[in-house]
Amino acid sequence: MDNYNFYKSIYDREINRRKDLDNSINIPVTILTLIVGLNSIYVEKSLFTAFFLNISFVKLFLILIGCFLFLSIFYLIKSYNNLFKGFAYKNLALTKEIRKFETIDIPKYNEQVDEKEKISFETELINRLISVTDNHTIFNDKRSLDLYKAKTFVIISLILTGIQLVIVTFK
Repeated sequence: MDNYNFYKSIYDREINRRKDLDNSINIPVTILTLIVGLNSIYVEKSLFTAFFLNISFVKLFLILIGCFLFLSIFYLIKSYNNLFKGFAYKNLALTKEIRKFETIDIPKYNEQVDEKEKISFETELINRLISVTDNHTIFNDKRSLDLYKAKTFVIISLILTGIQLVIVTFK
């Protein structure tokens, strides 16, 4: 088995996973917009003036849906950019630096050490690939979990909105 290709394929998978996570934000945002639109039907001027004085079943549903929407938006933001902190995805290095390491630094180092301590470019590159891939995997797993939570709250909001539509229709 070619070790380099094995580790590179894992690295490539995590890069693709990162892109997929970025792209998967669109559907929950669209559904959130739909839920807000459907629920805005029930929000009128009279609702705002006496909202807390006359709590009805529909208003309780609106409050619940609002809470779930807030949680969903929170986890979407957390999944997309870690609450404005960003994600510190590591990279291998600039290609110029990698080439210098391969052609200058490694030969220089190998001239100064015993045979047992010599290093090879492929081994060092594989070690770096492992480090970077592990970093990407950790971030992608966190993003994936946050996206899962966001989608769960979107689905709960959608179900509650459906129930609310049925209640209002038969009321």
